[in-house]
Amino acid sequence: MNKVQENLFKLVSEIDDICTKYDIKYFLAGGTALGTVRNHRFLPWDDDIDLYITRDNWNKLRHVLETEENVVPEGRTFIYNENTKYYNNPIVRYVDITTTAIYKSQALAGKACGQHIEFLIMDPMPTDKEKIEEYIKLLRIYTELMSPYFVVNKNLSLDEWQEHYSLYEKYCRRVDCEGEETVIKELEEQLQHFSTEECDTFCMRWGIQILMYKKKYFGEGRLESFEGMLLPVAEIAEGIFRIAYGDSWMYVPDYEEQVVHNAFQDIEIPFNEYTDRYINKINRDSVFKKFKKNKRSNARVFHNRRKIDRLVTKEKVFVQSEHISNKIDGKEDYFRNLQEKRDYNSVLAEFENYISLQLNVDVRRYGIVVPISDKNLATLLSCYIGKGEYFNASKFLNIRKMKEAPLSEELIEINNIISLCRDLSVARYDKKDELLVQSLINEYDDKYPNLLDMYRSKLWIMENNADSLDDYKGIDKLCYEILDMYPFDGEVMATQAKAKLECGLNKEAMELYKKASYNTRNGLIWQKIEDESGISRIDLERDFIEELNNED
Repeated sequence: MNKVQENLFKLVSEIDDICTKYDIKYFLAGGTALGTVRNHRFLPWDDDIDLYITRDNWNKLRHVLETEENVVPEGRTFIYNENTKYYNNPIVRYVDITTTAIYKSQALAGKACGQHIEFLIMDPMPTDKEKIEEYIKLLRIYTELMSPYFVVNKNLSLDEWQEHYSLYEKYCRRVDCEGEETVIKELEEQLQHFSTEECDTFCMRWGIQILMYKKKYFGEGRLESFEGMLLPVAEIAEGIFRIAYGDSWMYVPDYEEQVVHNAFQDIEIPFNEYTDRYINKINRDSVFKKFKKNKRSNARVFHNRRKIDRLVTKEKVFVQSEHISNKIDGKEDYFRNLQEKRDYNSVLAEFENYISLQLNVDVRRYGIVVPISDKNLATLLSCYIGKGEYFNASKFLNIRKMKEAPLSEELIEINNIISLCRDLSVARYDKKDELLVQSLINEYDDKYPNLLDMYRSKLWIMENNADSLDDYKGIDKLCYEILDMYPFDGEVMATQAKAKLECGLNKEAMELYKKASYNTRNGLIWQKIEDESGISRIDLERDFIEELNNED
C-alpha cells in the first residue's frame, strides 16, 4: 500500500467496526471490491474506496449517527446532503478531517474535502418494465438537479439526451415556481418508496452511468481478504463486475486505461487549512446561485451542440474511413492468411486505425459504424477469439449488428463462438460450476476442437480434480500441445507451471510462472501464480506505476 491507501485502509477498518457494532450491512464496491476478489488488495493505482449500502441499512446507520453519542472516532465525520449545506451530492462520505482531498465539485461545501470513504446507496427498483423506464428518467432528472456543478447525463445517446433535456427544462421551470427543496423532495419520495422485500433489482443512486444489479447478487454477502483483513463483498460479486466492468472484469487494465481521480491530496495537512483560505472570503450563497445558473446554461449549450457534434463526428469518420480503406481494402486474403497462421498481433496492428476510430468515445456515443467488409471484420474477430479475448470480439460484433444489413454466415458462426466463450467464462469465474463447464465442453468439443477458451476450460477442470502424479503429467502433456498452437497464452503457462511444480520440476516451474505472469493480464491468474510460487505480478505492477508517476 502507498500512503494514501494506508490511510484509506484505516478508514474502512473504522467503518467496519461501526457497522459491526450496530449490525449494519454493507459491501465493498467498485474498484475496491474488484481488487479484493482478484488479488485481495488495493488496485495498484487506486486512490479511493467505495462501499455499497442499501437504503434500509443507510437509514439505520443515519439513525445511529443522529441519535447515538461517540459513534464516530475523533478526527472523522459523516457528510451527506441532509446534514451539510452546499454538499449537493447523494453520495454519503465518511471523511478524515485531518487530511486533504479536494475535488472541484466539492470545494464550495468545504466539509467533505478530506480523505474519505464513499457510500453508494442502493435503492430498490420497480419490477414492471414501464415503471423501470419511468424510474430511470426520474433518477436522471434527480441527479441533474442535485448537481449544480456539471452536466451529469452527458453520455446519453442523442435521442435519450433530447428526451432528458426536455424533461430537465420542465423540472427547472417547476423549481423556479415551487422551489428546489419541494421538487427534490418529491423526486426522492418517488424514487425511494419501493419495498426491498418486493423488488428484485437495486439501482445505484448516483453516477454518470446508472447501474442496476439483481438483489440476489448481494444476498448475505461473503467475506474476502482485503489487505489482510476480512471484509464483505456481494455474494455474487462476479455478476456485479460483469455489469459494471464488462466480461473482461478479471483482467488488469494497461496503465493508459487505469482510472485515477482528479483531486488535490495531502494526507498530512487538515483540509480546513486549505479551505479556510477561501471559504471565509466568498459569499457562498451567491456563488452557489451562480453555479446553478451556469449549470442550466451549460446544459442548454450542450443540448444545442449535440447535433453539431454528431455531424462533425460523422465527417471525421468519413474522412478517416477513406484512409483506413486505402490501407486494408483488397488485402482480405492476406489478413486471413495471417490469422490462420495465428499471427494475431500482426493482424491487430494492421487494423489499429480502424479499432481506434470505431472505439472513439464520440463515434460510439452517436452509434456510427465505421465501414469495413464483413470478411475483414470476421478476420479481426477471429484474431481476438484466438487470443482468448472474446469480449473484445463482442464489442465490434455488437457494433456491426447496428447496421440493417444481415450478418454473413461467417459472422453468425463467430457470434455463436462468442456466446459459447462467454458461457464458459460465466460458468468458470462467476458460478465456479464444474458440471456446467463440462456440459458445455461435451456439447461443443467436436465442433470447436481447437478453441483456446475450450482448452482453458478443460485445463481448469483437470487441475481442479488432479490428485496424483499421473494427473499432473497429463496436464503437462496437454499444455505442451496447447502452447504449440498458442505459445503466447499466460493462462495455459500458469497451469503447466503448477503441473511441473507438482511433478518436482521446481526450476522449470518457477521459470514458467515468471513467463506466465508477463503473458497475461488476468488478475486471477496473477493471484494463482503468487499463491503457488510467491511471484507477485501485482506488486511489480504497483512498482511500475509508482515509477511512472514519479517520472511525471
